[in-house]
Amino acid sequence: MNQYTARLVAQGFSQVPGRDFDETWTPVPSSATTRALFAVAAAKYWEVHHVDVKTAFLNEKMDKEMYIKLPVGAEPGDADDVRRLNMALYGTKQAGRLWGIKLNKDLNAIGAARSRVDPCLYTWNHSINGLVHILVYVDNLIVAGQSLDGVQLVKASVSASFDVLDMGEVKDFIYMKVMRDRAAKVITLSNPGHVTYLLEAFQMDKSAPNKTPMVSGAKVCKTGENILPEGDR
Repeated sequence: MNQYTARLVAQGFSQVPGRDFDETWTPVPSSATTRALFAVAAAKYWEVHHVDVKTAFLNEKMDKEMYIKLPVGAEPGDADDVRRLNMALYGTKQAGRLWGIKLNKDLNAIGAARSRVDPCLYTWNHSINGLVHILVYVDNLIVAGQSLDGVQLVKASVSASFDVLDMGEVKDFIYMKVMRDRAAKVITLSNPGHVTYLLEAFQMDKSAPNKTPMVSGAKVCKTGENILPEGDR
């Protein structure tokens, strides 16, 4: 754990569609895009770094006129006092969308182009430092590039616009542990926390492990062909 965080959030569940917000979405890439980027980075010896944007949603102005009550002890005044939201506060329905639009503008400004396949993947083809890919997961950015200079240049550009925490070479991403073996050209993704959660949820955390046998009658070939009998394919 790096730090403890206290955050003021809005009661978004009380917002009325069409009046307090319109569209709602947050930049989240597909799992296939995430795995593909790590696979290519491992095969091509790319540098892969992690950047966390601090209080990301507060970087964009609110698009609707909205008011909130301050929590007790936040500021002296009447208990019924309200304040108008100037920025997209956490908890509001449109905060993720407004942040996504803001980040897209800033990445386009430095020359990064959004993928047509996955809108959370950007590519920056730098004339000197080559290709750099930027994967956006809400306020977390994975920056993968052919050269360390290219990766550092993207991180410097992002930090010029936002307050960021440079995590360096990626070790953890969206609750996954990232382990790299450069010699073997392998990046392994694991999610032990989620596995533990599922075991506890179904009361199997005390269960003893058991080996799973192979299909009966299977003949393993060196070529990898015909591993399973015809009826089990």
